Amino acid sequence: MEKLLQECGLSLYESRVIISLISSTLNIRSLSKKANIPFGKIYSIVKSLKGKELIKESNSRPKLVYVENASKIIGKLIEEKERKNKEVIEALQQVALEKDNAQGSKSRFLEIGTTVEDNAEIQLKVFNEARKEVAQIINVYHKPQVNRKNKLIWEKAIVDAVKRGVKFKAIYPNSVKLPVILKNLKDKKPLMFEVRRMDTNFVRCDIIDDGKVLIKLVHEDPFNFGGVILLENKRFAENLKKVFNNFWHVARR
Repeated sequence: MEKLLQECGLSLYESRVIISLISSTLNIRSLSKKANIPFGKIYSIVKSLKGKELIKESNSRPKLVYVENASKIIGKLIEEKERKNKEVIEALQQVALEKDNAQGSKSRFLEIGTTVEDNAEIQLKVFNEARKEVAQIINVYHKPQVNRKNKLIWEKAIVDAVKRGVKFKAIYPNSVKLPVILKNLKDKKPLMFEVRRMDTNFVRCDIIDDGKVLIKLVHEDPFNFGGVILLENKRFAENLKKVFNNFWHVARR
């Protein structure tokens, strides 16, 4: 467990103190012995962990130190680890995007499609690469009867994704009939392919694995197609997932 706590940003001695206090409430001298930390260093380690609000100290004499709730402090360490990882990932993605743009190269973090063919390719890629969940907002401009050749390919890709264990949650307009293949999927796998109904003109988008977003710029006129944008950015995906969840909670089952 020492290594795991160090992966979450604690020093070796801080990790030993946390491990010792998860199972016991100790005075400083006993903590020094149990955690195998020189007595001359234990006060500074305790002060550091108190400053991080990971351990607490009693008002008794002698003072006792303890972990109030193990899951709470481990959860706090995990959140901080995730926050730092997110910052590193976003910084690296930005560097890669800038380099790709400077060299005129295609980037895996940002794909822009300007034609119907691009749309077909990128949408299929989204379904094929999904690993956990796809959350879809399908707005009132959706016309499932248009461009059936591509839509049938996508629908089969959704079925394949569900077979891999990917969960789909889709918000469809009230009046739109589900294509047969998706209706059958909903009937057979209701926990893996969920549909709720709501009329919205919010941008048509798919949020993939809480880390990627596919935005489709479509209009009431199916031939008035603006293009698609596939962006790999966790912060942006989280923002849109909040919008999706707000819609999901009020949408009709």
